[in-house]
Amino acid sequence: MFCGHDRSRTLLAAFAILTLGACTSGYVVSPSPNPVLAEARLTSGEPAADDLTSFELLYVTNLRPAEDGSGYTEGRSNSMAMGAVEISLSNLSAPDYLNYMLGLPTGRATPEYRITDIEEKVRFPATPLPFAITGGSVVYDPVPLASYGRASSSLKSALSRSLEEEQTGHVVLYIPGFNNSFETSAFNLLELWTASDRTGVPVLFSWPTELSSPLNYFADTQDGAFAVFHLKETIRLIAATESVSSVSVIAHSHGASIATTALRELLIEERGAGRSLAETYDIDTLILAAPDIDLGVMEQRLVTEAFGAGFGQINVYINPDDDALGIAQLVFRNQRFGASLLTDFSPETRAALSGLSSVHFIAVEDAKGAARHNYFRLHPGVLADIGITLRTGAKPSDSARPLTQQNSNFWTLDSSYRPRLD
Repeated sequence: MFCGHDRSRTLLAAFAILTLGACTSGYVVSPSPNPVLAEARLTSGEPAADDLTSFELLYVTNLRPAEDGSGYTEGRSNSMAMGAVEISLSNLSAPDYLNYMLGLPTGRATPEYRITDIEEKVRFPATPLPFAITGGSVVYDPVPLASYGRASSSLKSALSRSLEEEQTGHVVLYIPGFNNSFETSAFNLLELWTASDRTGVPVLFSWPTELSSPLNYFADTQDGAFAVFHLKETIRLIAATESVSSVSVIAHSHGASIATTALRELLIEERGAGRSLAETYDIDTLILAAPDIDLGVMEQRLVTEAFGAGFGQINVYINPDDDALGIAQLVFRNQRFGASLLTDFSPETRAALSGLSSVHFIAVEDAKGAARHNYFRLHPGVLADIGITLRTGAKPSDSARPLTQQNSNFWTLDSSYRPRLD
């Protein structure tokens, strides 16, 4: 039995696990992922177009702007912003960095990152916009509504320019988890994007997760709920950009809860209007890594809604040894989705999932240390699998992704996993 003081101290120490990967103690760089079998590309002799030592990623955020204009703080903002963040690479040449993130390192050196510029391009009016109810209908104040429309057009124009520059119609949207700063989240996305051989245009959605204390995990559940509307608007605006032909969404930990909540609301909205989420939003791949979601809530809110029908494929990475989610299970007294086994799913859910060939659960084996929860970029097999999925759109049953099938929708992956390009 713990006395009150000892129990509090134990919970504080346990919740410290949830802060793994935060930028407060220095950024932990992704290891080089497992290389693609039959990968012919070595970039050292490639043209100067690949000689990038500075990268520009687009972002959308509802973080509070810093008073000195240098970026963003941890707090909330009712006003959404869109811009570009510039990341400088050092300690590796540009070709060697691309080789490193494709699993082909040329030495023992690892990359180092630094944010050199944050340029806010678009500032939306604060929400909620002023409105009145007239005759049972919502009537918005025309002045802020027009301002919101101009900001929306500016965001779509900026995204279109980036798509044109990259000669692609594909967008990769990343939603980070708990205790990730704007800076850390940008570094995460850079690594995921580079591991995919720079597929599509990367877009970061940075929400107001707190960094000062592990106990802010509880507050973050509310900050995540606060971010849902702005994430829905972000997804709507991406889909409404004419240059966009497809979207991949990657969400980690509590970011998966925010993403699935937003997408479920859009799914219901589309069905209510007699439309299809899949056709309206063109999300070909949804990746949920270590989803910090109550398993029973997931079953009732997602499986019952036939959520999987809205996407080309859903890949859910799970790890029963995820220590961070294990602590969350103790606190909330309910099984977490990202730390579940097949036997943890209800018989009804297993039956429903067996008819959904687009939903895949991938159990991660031999994840150790910080990779137990942050395996989406710290486990070389998982990072390789995400990279090849973004790059090719392959399903687990395809030869490009040699996963081991366990039962119906369930697969396993370990550190020996290597994707394939024929």
